[in-house]
Amino acid sequence: MKGVAVSYPHTPGTPVLTGVDWEVNAGECWVVTGLQGSGKSALLETAVGLHPNVAGEVRVFGGPVAAPGADAAAQRRRFGLVFDGNGRLFPGLNVFENVALPICYHGNQSPEMAAPQVNALLEGLELTPFADVPAGRVGRSWARRVALARALALRPEVVLLDNPLIGLDAVHLRWWRGFLPQLISGHPLLGGTPRTVVIASDEVRPLLSLGHHFALAHEGVWRVLGDRMALERSEEPMIRELFNGTG
Repeated sequence: MKGVAVSYPHTPGTPVLTGVDWEVNAGECWVVTGLQGSGKSALLETAVGLHPNVAGEVRVFGGPVAAPGADAAAQRRRFGLVFDGNGRLFPGLNVFENVALPICYHGNQSPEMAAPQVNALLEGLELTPFADVPAGRVGRSWARRVALARALALRPEVVLLDNPLIGLDAVHLRWWRGFLPQLISGHPLLGGTPRTVVIASDEVRPLLSLGHHFALAHEGVWRVLGDRMALERSEEPMIRELFNGTG
């Protein structure tokens, strides 16, 4: 991103975050932090082309982010995005169907054809007991894991996670803290190939051991903070507040 300004979909044209100069390289893990409403979610959705940037230039995989259409679909398959909260699952579909959807849609496959891949994901993310449960009846913590399985279904090169650890109980938090390092370094479910990971989070402390680089969205301004050592050395009150948050 060069000189990028992003807005929320419900307020197009009104920037919530400006001056974003940001380069994410293959194999890196970035943690983007900031208070609620600072534009982190809008940033992730703009990065994958879900809605247009207000200003500046967004390039992905060496080319401009594509407008809606065939090119955008091909480009979009290289990303996996887990939305905040319940992950925007389709509540009327069961867990198996939610995870199978991108495989069936993009791969022109039937659910039966997609079943081996879907079942492997469900087993790997401990979701098999919920396969036939409507997504709308799955608890929030489990729903977030279903959303992760759906995001990984096409084996994306880049995985973006919006507040993945917020509001989890101890059991689910422990699971995510075990899974995320494997995702970054190369999980067997994805062929053992390292992934580029971007995590947006209201709290930075639970992610200190994961992030290679950290950035801050605050009061409409974007700042790259550096690595963990630079973050820990900072004396700025805002950064210290985020660093000392619970988690």
